[in-house]
Amino acid sequence: MEKMWVARVKEGSLQKTLKHLIDLQKLDSELSQRESLRGDLPHQVSRLKKELEEAESLLKDREAKLTLYQKERGITEMDIKTLEGKKTKYQNQLFEVKNNREYDAVTYEIEKVKSDIETKESRILELMGLEEETSRFIGTEKIEIQKLSNQLDTKSIELKKRLAETEKDEARLKDQRDKILRKLEPRIISTYERIRSAKNGFAVVPVIRNACGGCFKALPLQRIMEIRHMDRLFLCDVCGRILVWDEEVSEHTE
Repeated sequence: MEKMWVARVKEGSLQKTLKHLIDLQKLDSELSQRESLRGDLPHQVSRLKKELEEAESLLKDREAKLTLYQKERGITEMDIKTLEGKKTKYQNQLFEVKNNREYDAVTYEIEKVKSDIETKESRILELMGLEEETSRFIGTEKIEIQKLSNQLDTKSIELKKRLAETEKDEARLKDQRDKILRKLEPRIISTYERIRSAKNGFAVVPVIRNACGGCFKALPLQRIMEIRHMDRLFLCDVCGRILVWDEEVSEHTE
């Protein structure tokens, strides 16, 4: 059985409601066409912005790491100088020792200092490698950021140009749309928006060649005649869209 919704409105006012819905659907279709002129540009601009932000954040982290490596290397080099001073002091003490016990103690300190120096020198070499690698990554990331920035600028300018081309026209269409919405009851608007959202932007479709203009389901002759009177609100039993008779596109059925 075909789905049918009979709107509870005052007699004679449903025709006006349906005509307003026809006009509303046409305006929304025109607005969708204007939006399609922008193509995928809004998505591209949004994606490039996100990629640029992520790249800049990564660069910031790399630069922070490089600073830490350089700072640690500087401190380690100062530690080595301090240890070298201790080693020299202990080596000089070897000439002053008086017995084997003192000699062994000083020698132990010298070896310990040498071991500490070797450990820190190894760490310096490691830090130098990390600095070199991080600097290389930073250079690559800066090039990528510049590339992304240039792409974003180009796409943003292109999008701005497209928006400027349709801005006035869209404003006019939206103004007309708002005027129609003020003439419709909230529950009618809610039904229209719900169907439009679920049906790829088309909530109201005319009868075309004895069929639903949305899903092309053939309609019985009696139902077509009822729809043509525009005194009840019918929903297609297949796609759920609002069926109307539009004198501009619907064919007269004898």
